[in-house]
Amino acid sequence: MVVFSLFFGELAGLSSGGVPYPIFSFTALLPWQFFENGVTKAGQSLVMGRNLVTKVYFPRELLPTAAVLTKVVDLALGLIILVGMMAYYGYPPEWTLAWVPVLFAIHLVFILGLALPLAALNLFFHDVRFLVGVVLTLWFYITPVIYPVDLVPDKYRILFDLNPNSLFINAYRRVVLQGISPGEDRLLLGLTVAVLTFIVGYFLFKRMESGFADRI
Repeated sequence: MVVFSLFFGELAGLSSGGVPYPIFSFTALLPWQFFENGVTKAGQSLVMGRNLVTKVYFPRELLPTAAVLTKVVDLALGLIILVGMMAYYGYPPEWTLAWVPVLFAIHLVFILGLALPLAALNLFFHDVRFLVGVVLTLWFYITPVIYPVDLVPDKYRILFDLNPNSLFINAYRRVVLQGISPGEDRLLLGLTVAVLTFIVGYFLFKRMESGFADRI
């Protein structure tokens, strides 16, 4: 947040919609890092827990799920810092903060939908983790974390409309910084994307589950 504030907020002078750039960027960095760290950690979960997988029977999806949920602690600590920053910059909490748990729940379902098949794929193809790192880096820059989506030219806006993380991060900014509800249409779209991603991801995970023992 400090680096982004210095280079993009001060030197580059990126617009933050009238919101102090540090809290503008930090509000987006928290859900993004939860997403990135959760997916990365879950991708390694089956490989790291291979001894447990071969010796004890339990629902295998618990390993990537637990890996994602451990990152909630980091998110909670970050939220405490965000509250302090908002108080410092004079942004009192709005009633729309009540939407944050709803957005978090939808975002969590989306993350799990990606984490489950990635964990299974990494067990079959160990180099997947390197590809995931590259994809996440590219995904970061096409997600409005360090800049507002309003700066994106209209001809490229379709890339952001198709980006679920863009949808979630814009919703977080609306409810936390602008005191605006996420909007029923956007909320329904996010929920639909999250549920479909989870259904497909869980299906793929279960299809690959029978081969786990042979790959460990």
